Amino acid sequence: MAADKAEINAIKDRIAHLHLHGAALKIAQAAIAQLNQEIFNTRNAIAQLGRTENLGFSSIGDAVRRYKVGVTEDPWARIDRKKVRGAASFVQTRVKGQDHAVTHMLDIIKRAVTGVGAPRRGGRPRGVAFLAGPTGVGKTELAKTITSLLFGDESAYIRFDMSEFSAEHSDQRLIGAPPGYLGYDVGGELTNAIRERPFSLLLFDEIEKAHPRILDKFLQILDDGVLTSGRGDRVYFSEALIVFTSNLGIYRAESDGSRVVNVSSDDAFPEVQTKVRAEIERYFKTVLNRPEILNRIGDNIVVFDFIRPAIADQIFAGMVDDALADVFTSQGTTVMIDQSSRERLRALCLSDLSNGGRGIRNRVETNLINPLARALFDADAKPGGRFEIRGIERGSIATVHLSDLSPTGAAA
Repeated sequence: MAADKAEINAIKDRIAHLHLHGAALKIAQAAIAQLNQEIFNTRNAIAQLGRTENLGFSSIGDAVRRYKVGVTEDPWARIDRKKVRGAASFVQTRVKGQDHAVTHMLDIIKRAVTGVGAPRRGGRPRGVAFLAGPTGVGKTELAKTITSLLFGDESAYIRFDMSEFSAEHSDQRLIGAPPGYLGYDVGGELTNAIRERPFSLLLFDEIEKAHPRILDKFLQILDDGVLTSGRGDRVYFSEALIVFTSNLGIYRAESDGSRVVNVSSDDAFPEVQTKVRAEIERYFKTVLNRPEILNRIGDNIVVFDFIRPAIADQIFAGMVDDALADVFTSQGTTVMIDQSSRERLRALCLSDLSNGGRGIRNRVETNLINPLARALFDADAKPGGRFEIRGIERGSIATVHLSDLSPTGAAA
């Protein structure tokens, strides 16, 4: 009798198991049917667009592009190739000491323009770069300069500060809230931006500060070139260039949770590259448990070098010359600086390179621009006036000593 009950229970369990499998099978079949319907609808829409635009079979890619992003002509093909071909010197005047990074980024642009590897790329973005390195070395500046090269305006890029997306549900800011939630009709910041400007450079600053849930969205973008917004719309990234910046690798975490310096300006650049890459790999593989992100980025992790003294001299000279030129442009007043004052200013501005070019800029502002503005105001400088800086003092505040070179001028 006990054996019969056991057999009956086993049969019941088997029936329940089969029911579960049957339910799962029905769900899978429904999902496949829905996917097939979407594919069918997409093909029909593309075919209809092709007929409307009078596109032949050889131009089917244009119809696909029109369906995805609303334009038929490949926007990358319109870029002036001569401008890109001679862009290295233009970019290097703004991003100093990072020639390897400039070359790598321009290679990505050239690949996007020529379409080399496009069939294998599928619907993925035109290019992706992960710019890593110390603060103030030109990572964001490189993205701005590339934007200026492509669009003629460095402010034309779409930037997201990923420190603002550290909360678990902040992905809704990017793609929009789901149905039934506040803000559903507004859409997401990222999906709205790329729908309006599909041909663009997307800059994600300090990507390591984003919540891991956000990184899953980037997997979809890098893998398929598409995101589904909270409203259910499919948004395509096939014409976009994606740039991530990160300070990962400059510090490393010890076993006790403390952070220690991983690389410093005393290290040779090849050593900096090796250590930063290793720490980035460790972070994505062991901390985030998302090695697949690194696989999508591939060899496009570009490590920036520290600002070395020789490069710092170039940056300093450029900033000082630009500051004095700006005075003439905005006020019509000529300001020069004598050699001893320039050397004094150089010592003040280059005493600490730990914050890179951004730190140099801050010191130029503190020790030159602010006191110069004060001195010119107090001297009641007029358009057409000529002045020379003949001394810089640094007490609680910086002071510059101006000599008025105008015919009736005097020292100030």
